[in-house]
Amino acid sequence: MFSYSEFKNIINLIKVYLPIVDFSDIEDDTEKFCVVRHDIEFSIDRALIMAKIEANELGISSTYTIQLRNNTYNAISEKNIKLVREIKELGHKIGLHQNPPNLQAEILTKNILKDIEVLENYYEFDIDRFAFHRCGLNPHLLAWYVKVPDKINCYGKKYFQYIKGDIPEKLNVYYLSDSNHKWKYGHPLKLNFENVNKLQLLHHPFSWTKDGYSNYGNFVSLIRDRNEEMMHSMNSETTTFPKELIR
Repeated sequence: MFSYSEFKNIINLIKVYLPIVDFSDIEDDTEKFCVVRHDIEFSIDRALIMAKIEANELGISSTYTIQLRNNTYNAISEKNIKLVREIKELGHKIGLHQNPPNLQAEILTKNILKDIEVLENYYEFDIDRFAFHRCGLNPHLLAWYVKVPDKINCYGKKYFQYIKGDIPEKLNVYYLSDSNHKWKYGHPLKLNFENVNKLQLLHHPFSWTKDGYSNYGNFVSLIRDRNEEMMHSMNSETTTFPKELIR
């Protein structure tokens, strides 16, 4: 589970049944599509690995959304700016992954645009899309189908169907997500594609590795990765950093 080989199997299966396209390619009358999205929670490094797999081995492009306010990575550090630009140069789209600081509708739109402006300033390219973070805690963000001028809401009506209560047998748009290291809406390899015309597939790159791990094992490997990055960053910032800490 959650290995790069499994990820390739998922994408290759979807390609048999649905065209994988960008959010911007979808019109109101588009009959069949799959959009692939990656929300970056902990590691832009792991996101870049998946971006390379998609571009170089699977021949698809997808959307990577980035948090501006995140305690585990700095979206506008020199290192991460380079990584994000590399993801874009591979042919993928970059978006804002926002945990709204204010849930009032008018302020919400302003905050989305301000956050996008900050990312655009440092990345030096335009950003035309966003997706909300931790929607389970604020489901009304999905119910609102928030509209921002000239921006794509990845939870807009064309790409996502909000459901309150029991899930109907037939959906306008299917949504599969690996949130919290599990496919709580169903595994893509078990989906009956004969009944699916429209699909949004959401991944969280920190969950995926070459070998594939349980949730516990994955966090162990992730913490190890992040610790190594932190120590190398500290080493580059000061001449007094004790080199013996780097192993």
